[in-house]
Amino acid sequence: MPSTIFAQQLAQVARTLSELRVPADDPLFKQKFDNAWAIVLKGSVQEIPSQIRIELPPLDDNVVADIVKDNLLAVSALYFGAQLEELKFFAVADKVAEQFEAGLIPMSRSVGGDSIYQYMRGAPQRFTEAERRGIYARAFGFAQGSIDEPLPNREFADLWIRFLSAVSVLTREQGITVRRALTKTQATKNARDLAVNISLHGYGIAHFAAIELQDTTKKIIRMLSYQDVLSAYGVNDMWQLIERVSGLYLGGSVNSVRQRTLATAGAEIIQWLADHQPQLANPGGEIDFLAEIVTPTGDTQLKEKRLIDNVEKWLAVTGTDDQATSKFFEPVSLAQQPTIPNLALQGIPQSLQSIIPQVTNGIQGALSQLPQLPMQPPGKA
Repeated sequence: MPSTIFAQQLAQVARTLSELRVPADDPLFKQKFDNAWAIVLKGSVQEIPSQIRIELPPLDDNVVADIVKDNLLAVSALYFGAQLEELKFFAVADKVAEQFEAGLIPMSRSVGGDSIYQYMRGAPQRFTEAERRGIYARAFGFAQGSIDEPLPNREFADLWIRFLSAVSVLTREQGITVRRALTKTQATKNARDLAVNISLHGYGIAHFAAIELQDTTKKIIRMLSYQDVLSAYGVNDMWQLIERVSGLYLGGSVNSVRQRTLATAGAEIIQWLADHQPQLANPGGEIDFLAEIVTPTGDTQLKEKRLIDNVEKWLAVTGTDDQATSKFFEPVSLAQQPTIPNLALQGIPQSLQSIIPQVTNGIQGALSQLPQLPMQPPGKA
């Protein structure tokens, strides 16, 4: 019975002889060839594992939008606004406008007074505080106790501290020769999980709210920085004004340095994730958190160093010590990681979800009590 020889088998025999450095004029060439052939055959042609060609299809070629860069940029502006909200930045502006309208501050017609007047007139076009806090709850899970938000981002806080802890631990272990507690791949996994979560909650109103909050913030900064406004409250700059108004009329002032640091550092961390969207969208991608980036203008800057600085600032002002970061730096396995909003029943507010079964059962019960009407033949009234 003739034997079947595959070209791949013959190539494997040649590769084996080459690896053994067997020359063509070797006096034992036939014996060594037979040995190599026996190794390749492993008993019979049908038993050769190399004949089972495994070519698995790529699963990431058609991935388009697991992480949407624009969503991350929009959410970075929302994070900036959320921290200013805790600083009572917007509340102070509203209080100044309220006192100006009531004639309680010694100001006449001036650039500062005109700015406050324009701010008052634009109030119907701006988000209210409740609406802003609802947006923060949807994007970050903030203020869930005081805002009735049906779809808060409950995962953000855990994913956020895990990413920041991973960056902190990874950079502090730079240069050590022993086995590291964290690898770049693990830190990238934490960054990817956070980016997917932020991207998911950046759909819809987040884009429009980000633009409005950005414009409102700039207008308030100008309004509270005019010299006649500062003089009316006896302060030297906008932050002193915020501190004074908060302390006198809004239940106490907040640590201005802390909230400003959180706003700036947190927003830039999210923007860093947006800048690295291509690497994060690729499940096999890896980011060198210590790499040096050269800008198109030729200027060299440590862009990754900017991330590290912002992470350390955020951890410092929140009082997050090494013991805390050591508990959260390891990546976790997520059973579910949606990338688009859920339109199923789970997306309905909890209060309505509890009512729907009762309504359905009530309708079914009412229908069962209706008398059975006789069927009429077609064509008869």
